[in-house]
Amino acid sequence: MGSVAELAVDNRQGAAQIAERAADLIMRHAETISSLSPPEFRRNLCDFGWSLIRTQPVMAPLVNLVNRVLWAIEERQTRHDLVRAVAETTEAFKHQLRQHALHVAEGALALIADGITIVTLSYSTTVQHALRHAQRAGRRFHVVCGESRPILEGRQTAAILAEYGIPTQLVIDAELPAHIAHAQLVLVGADMLSTYGLVNKVGTYGMALAAHLKGVAFYALCGSEKFLLPGFRQLEQLNRPRDEIWAEAPQSVHICNRYFDVTPLELLSGIVTERGILPVAVVEAWLASTRLHPALAREPACQTVET
Repeated sequence: MGSVAELAVDNRQGAAQIAERAADLIMRHAETISSLSPPEFRRNLCDFGWSLIRTQPVMAPLVNLVNRVLWAIEERQTRHDLVRAVAETTEAFKHQLRQHALHVAEGALALIADGITIVTLSYSTTVQHALRHAQRAGRRFHVVCGESRPILEGRQTAAILAEYGIPTQLVIDAELPAHIAHAQLVLVGADMLSTYGLVNKVGTYGMALAAHLKGVAFYALCGSEKFLLPGFRQLEQLNRPRDEIWAEAPQSVHICNRYFDVTPLELLSGIVTERGILPVAVVEAWLASTRLHPALAREPACQTVET
């Protein structure tokens, strides 16, 4: 299960996997504070929820998880009911993550025709599930995967797809636009989707521009747990270790190492959700219908609660 600190340094797993770990952490924390009075329990769990959100500030599933837990405990008045509400909510959230991945994979099947070339990058279990599902449905296709610097998690994706028997080519990120020009489809995952755009591994924006220029379909595979709740002020992403870019760099060289970029929604052909393939306008209306807990409307002073 690990700790909050371990969650903060996880740069390999996708947003859904990290959200599952966060759900287990918040459940464990609820058990450790079960002796608190209901008001103290709610305040403490809210602080802990914020500490989880700050570990991966551009991953919307963490915001959605904490939001659901806070609403679930809002009216509970006994210690037993509070802990039970957290247990039920976190288990339901983890189940929903898995179900959404299955539904998104089914929705993406309509995009994957025989004989096409698909371009992707980074490590997305949602994309992997979709490609595996299409293969099992009898579709035959070729995948070009960007290596995804600086962590190179694209190698892991390429290895997994090759193990499935899917013809896969790994290329450097800068070469992706050239491959998109000869592809029929670009599929990417998502860490967050809001009215500001699609947040995903750096390089996604450039892929979207190349796809738009060449008239290639570009779809994000994105369950609703990755929709950022309206009213939540998006946090600044972290600047990652400079050594990942250039270990021996002179101190006078400023190195910016950010893992994510933002792709404007108008560059997307559509978004594959658990409700099927939707145009951007429908997703924006869906976003507007969600409800943010008041405790998440404004970030409190920095405070860390860890177990």
